[in-house]
Amino acid sequence: MNAVSPARRPLALRLMLFIYGNANIAGCALALAGPVLLFAGLIGPGWLFITAGLYGVGWLLGRSLGSAPEIERRIEDSLTLEQTLEHLDTVVVRAQPHLTPDMRGHLDSVKSSVAEVLPRLVGTRGTDADLYTVRETVLRYLPETLANYVALPPVFRTTHTLKDGKTARQLLAEQLALLDEKMREIVRNVASADAQALLSNGRFLEMKFRQPDFLAR
Repeated sequence: MNAVSPARRPLALRLMLFIYGNANIAGCALALAGPVLLFAGLIGPGWLFITAGLYGVGWLLGRSLGSAPEIERRIEDSLTLEQTLEHLDTVVVRAQPHLTPDMRGHLDSVKSSVAEVLPRLVGTRGTDADLYTVRETVLRYLPETLANYVALPPVFRTTHTLKDGKTARQLLAEQLALLDEKMREIVRNVASADAQALLSNGRFLEMKFRQPDFLAR
């Protein structure tokens, strides 16, 4: 499922994302110099215009320096095994600077599991619905979940509560831990050709990751 378009989000939520955004925080920080300069006697009646200008400069700096990296949200079926692993590696590398050490550890473990089972999953084109679901989780839901998380303002991720009273960071940490656990189970089940266990894993992953947007209620 795709993320909700920013234009369709509630006005209050869009305002909150703006307030927590790097651009606004940098703008406010630099704008504080206006009153300081006024009280220091360095500027006079035009201090409001100077303060507004300082906010604008800070906003532009914050936007340019704090922009989130572009993370691929979808890995195409038509890629070769090597290309698929390369694209997944790119997604992981770009997301890692925004993750905690525990998250990075789970993500590295997931990537290792994927590399082990992907030869079988890449060959699936819908004839095995359960393996197809697992592939969708790894190649669709995981990249989109990471992309949506990284797109959130850093302060918003750690301070604003979302589902079940948890922050986006806490939600992602839980999701990556669960995905790591399930992918390691899948590696074992593929090795033992346990079809029933794979079916259970596939349904679980679809349920947990079919909504990758942290802001969706």
